Amino acid sequence: MRKIGLLLAVLFSTSLLAQRYGVVDTDYILKNLPEYAQAKAQVDQLSTQWAGEVSALQSDLQSLKDALAAEQILLSPEKLEKREAAIVQKAEEVLALQQKYFGPEGMLFEKRTQLVQPIQDKVFGAVQALAQKRKLELVLDKSAQSGVLFVEKEKDYSEEVLNSLKK
Repeated sequence: MRKIGLLLAVLFSTSLLAQRYGVVDTDYILKNLPEYAQAKAQVDQLSTQWAGEVSALQSDLQSLKDALAAEQILLSPEKLEKREAAIVQKAEEVLALQQKYFGPEGMLFEKRTQLVQPIQDKVFGAVQALAQKRKLELVLDKSAQSGVLFVEKEKDYSEEVLNSLKK
């Protein structure tokens, strides 16, 4: 049983060694593309603008809460109920606006997809072209989440992909 495990380990490691592979850093490539910088700036500008709108509504909500806290003792039960209803309504407005702009299907997500996705697709196409040209069987991305800790410089094709995109 132990011999079979050893044999499988040797076969697996030699099959990995026989593969031709390369590595790219998509974060580096994207950061060096002018059109990505422009798209990111547009998305950031919209995000800041929309965050300001949400913040203004939150300030209004906080003002309503502060006014209620200050006058709560003096209000009749009917007026107190009316103010509390206005606060609940304003809180719902804040939440609705946050979801509209920043939710999983919000306007920011849509805008980011509209502006950034074509650039990412272009990078992916360039990586595929590189893999075909160099006859690579495997291309890894060494950007932040990939888990690639080290790669030899000769196996890093980031510059080549970037240069092909800039043409």
